[in-house]
Amino acid sequence: MHLMIKPERVRQLSSEWFVTRHTARVEFREGTQPENDPQDDYLIAYEAVFEPGSLDQARVELWVTPDGYIAIGFERWKRIAERLDIKCGNNRFAAGHEPQCMSESGLLAILDLIADGQIAISSSVIPLFGLVSTKAVVCHGILDELVSKGYSPTNWLKGVSQKKFSTHLLQYRQWE
Repeated sequence: MHLMIKPERVRQLSSEWFVTRHTARVEFREGTQPENDPQDDYLIAYEAVFEPGSLDQARVELWVTPDGYIAIGFERWKRIAERLDIKCGNNRFAAGHEPQCMSESGLLAILDLIADGQIAISSSVIPLFGLVSTKAVVCHGILDELVSKGYSPTNWLKGVSQKKFSTHLLQYRQWE
């Protein structure tokens, strides 16, 4: 079982992690009093948004509950649709998970994976409708490595072969 990471510690970890990335083209925004959604069954004490200026670099959001559960929102449908030059009337997240228990090493491992461009999107598009579904995928070995570092991918990440990863998916570049 992992110890909960308090919001203050997640703030420190994400800030320090971002500085060590030495990226000039990704905006880092954070909030210690974010607006909570009345439809959610949890409260958010801290949020962090990592937003690249380029559509071929992945966007991610983190939310931390007061008791230390962490949620991840990966990419947005509108960014994916814009990149694919297709229509999309929805701006929901392409993938991610609700708040869950996570270790510090697990949090840093998933952030590294995203910033290093080791995650891709499998998308379904229907002519005239546009984007209709998305799933985040990583290579099998990467998925195993994430688990070994204390990150439980729940059901939002799917492992695929290196061949499928490099030929049939919407890939992301490393943050610059």
